[in-house]
Amino acid sequence: MKTGKTMRAALALVAAGGIAAAGLGTAAASTEQVAAPVLNRTQLLTIQQVATADPGGKWIKQVDRGILPKTYCGPTSTEGKRVSERMARGFTDDMAKYGAQYVSRYPDTATAKAAYASIKATLKSCPAGKPAPTHTRRLTVNRVVAGAAGDGTVVIRWYDYPLPSDPGSEDGAFPYAVTLKGRTVSVLAFSSMGQGMSRPNVDKVARLAAAKITR
Repeated sequence: MKTGKTMRAALALVAAGGIAAAGLGTAAASTEQVAAPVLNRTQLLTIQQVATADPGGKWIKQVDRGILPKTYCGPTSTEGKRVSERMARGFTDDMAKYGAQYVSRYPDTATAKAAYASIKATLKSCPAGKPAPTHTRRLTVNRVVAGAAGDGTVVIRWYDYPLPSDPGSEDGAFPYAVTLKGRTVSVLAFSSMGQGMSRPNVDKVARLAAAKITR
């Protein structure tokens, strides 16, 4: 009978004040306090926005499901540790150009800043893997984008080009744009044959992305 009385009392407390008030376990109580998701897909760039910012790229397809293209510098170039939420969207010309935006949100601004720093460090220490024997690679851009919303946007660009011994091979361009905005980090990762997206167009896409993401 004691057990029945205790349970009835607990149920009364639940009705009056919720699970936390009834004291039925800290795990359940903490679940009540989990923040609602903040990220949503309207904060991602659309294929139309990418195509407008880089019309010469002839971007035609938006990839919202399935496997996105792998980034040149690997998973640690797109997010840091202790991710609370994440989302991504890909873009392609259905030929040789690929791109994706990765947005990750963190428990607090300090964790987001650490993720921003680690992503930039990964990009600066890239490339991942050795280039083909006929090619070499170099970091050609590492700079701040002026006028981007948020707490900082940088562009870091790798360039893969043929050695004189193989003048007929294609170049390759791999620009990244990384934005910190409060607790959120956005990473744009593009890859293409040839010279790739121009500097002004990379900046346009980076500013558009920075304006859309939330703190």
